[in-house]
Amino acid sequence: MPRRKAFVLFELMNAMLYTAQEAKARGFDIVALNHNPLCAAGPFTVPDGLVDERVTIASWTDTPALDAVLKDLADRYDIVGTHSMFEPTLPHQAALRQLAGLPTTDPATLLRILDKTRVRATLHDAGLSALRGVPLDEALAWENWEFSRAAVLKPANGTGSALCFEVSTLAELRDTAERVRTADVVNPLMRDYIRAHGGFVLEEKAEGELLSVESVVHRGEVGFVTLTGRYVLAADPVVEQGMQTPYHHPRLAELVEKSRAVHECLGFHHGPTHLEFMVADDGTAELIDFNPRAAGFASPVSIGEAYGLDYASVLVDVGCGIAPDLGFTARPPRYAVEMVVLPPPGTTEFRTIEFPADSIAARATKSPGERLSGRADQLDAVGMFIVTAPTAAEAHRRGLAARQEVVVNGVRLGDNPHNTVAFSEHIGRELPAPAGPQS
Repeated sequence: MPRRKAFVLFELMNAMLYTAQEAKARGFDIVALNHNPLCAAGPFTVPDGLVDERVTIASWTDTPALDAVLKDLADRYDIVGTHSMFEPTLPHQAALRQLAGLPTTDPATLLRILDKTRVRATLHDAGLSALRGVPLDEALAWENWEFSRAAVLKPANGTGSALCFEVSTLAELRDTAERVRTADVVNPLMRDYIRAHGGFVLEEKAEGELLSVESVVHRGEVGFVTLTGRYVLAADPVVEQGMQTPYHHPRLAELVEKSRAVHECLGFHHGPTHLEFMVADDGTAELIDFNPRAAGFASPVSIGEAYGLDYASVLVDVGCGIAPDLGFTARPPRYAVEMVVLPPPGTTEFRTIEFPADSIAARATKSPGERLSGRADQLDAVGMFIVTAPTAAEAHRRGLAARQEVVVNGVRLGDNPHNTVAFSEHIGRELPAPAGPQS
C-alpha cells in the first residue's frame, strides 16, 4: 500500500498556519511536530481538521529522541515537504529532509550557521566582514578594552533578539555578563535553546541602519524576494519594533549582491533566509545575523499583502523542493508596516490588549497573567499588527498612528518611552522600485 504524502511543520505557530493550509490544499497530510500546544486563539488559530497528526516534542534539544521521531515519520510517510521558522528546529528539519531525499542545507552546515561566533570568524576570514567577535570568556580575561568601538553581547546561539546588550567598556561588559548569567528568558523554548548551546559572544558593533534581506534559495541558487526597513526603540536600538515591506533602499542592488556572497560563503544550499544587515552612510553593509529561515513576526502576511499573493505558496514550493516563481516581485506593490508593541514602563504582568479596528493579523504575543520584566526588553513585546497603504508614506504614517492607539491593560500606549520608535530617513519615502526580479 503506498504511503500517504505528508508535509511536516516543525513547531507550527504564527503565520506558519498559512503554509500548513496551502500544503493541505495541495492534498498533503499535515504533520505538526510541536512542543507548544497548537494556537487556539487569535488570527493564527489552527482550525480543527487541518493537522492530520500532531507529534508532541518533549524537548528540541534531545537529539537522540528527535532522531527516532524523524525516522519513524520517514518510515510511515512519503515526506514531500517541510517548513520551520524556529532556530532550534532547523537542524532536525534538515535531518528529515535528508532522510526524505529533499534538497537541504545539511545539518552540520546549519549548526555552523546558527553559531554566531563561527559565522563572524568565517566572514571575517573571507573578507566579507570587518567586524571582530570573541567568546565572552575570552573577553572577560582582557585587561583593557581591545575593540576600537562599542560591542554587542549576545548568545552565540540565539533567537528573537533575546539577551542582546550593548557595552563599550570592560566595566560594562563585566556587569552585563553577570546580568545575563542570572537573566530569565520568559519563553521556555527560547530559554532551552540558548541554555542548551551555552556561551555568549562579544561582537564589535556595526554602525548604520538596520534592515533585512529576504531570500529563497533553491538548490544553491539565491533568489531575492524583498528588502524590509526597520523600526527600533528610540531609547534602545537593539529592541526591534517593526518593519516596512517592501523597502526600496538606495543601496538595494549592493545589498542583494552582498547577501548572495554571504550565502555562498556560509554554504547555505536550500530554503528561505532572513539576513539582517547594518548599512552605513557610505554603503558599507555588515551582516548582523544570518537566519536560515523565513522572517518571523507575520512577515509572510506582510509580503503577501504587499505583492498581492499568498506567500505561503512560495514557502510550500521551497519546502517541497520546487523552484519558486518570484515574478511577483516585479509587480507595483502596496506597502505593509508591521508593528511590535511593548507595555507601558513598569508593567510586570500582561492582562489585555486592544488594537485599532483596521489592523491586519493583530494578535497578543503574551497570555493573560504572563509576567513581564517591566523593562523595554525585546521579549516583553505584548502584541503585533499590520497596516497597509498604497504608498510608503501613508503606510508609515498609519503605522505610527496606530501603535499609539493600542491599549494594554487598559492604558493607551500613546507616546510613552517604550512606544517611541526610531527609523531611517528612507522609511516612508517614495523611493524608486527595482527594475525587475533580482536574481
